[in-house]
Amino acid sequence: MTTWYALDVDNTEAAKTKQRIMDAFMPKYIGSGRPLGMAIFSSYDQELNNTTLYFSPKAASLAIQFGASPHDGHFADIELALLVGDESSIDYLFPEADAK
Repeated sequence: MTTWYALDVDNTEAAKTKQRIMDAFMPKYIGSGRPLGMAIFSSYDQELNNTTLYFSPKAASLAIQFGASPHDGHFADIELALLVGDESSIDYLFPEADAK
């Protein structure tokens, strides 16, 4: 499965929503054996005053649980920050980023 998911979060509720997602992520992550590539990233759009959360394919069940929609998986013009997951997931999920 290679589908990424995205969830737009209104900034008035962003902190609460991110915390709920992180709290739900950890038991799934640990229960799955801490798989490399299971991660959630966030991106803040200053113009829209909006945060988008991006769920990697291995976090799809959690994405669906929170109502995220499929995302095309292209992140060329998006600044991402790891919200939750192993930092090694960054290199695993975005190997092309090292080439830049």
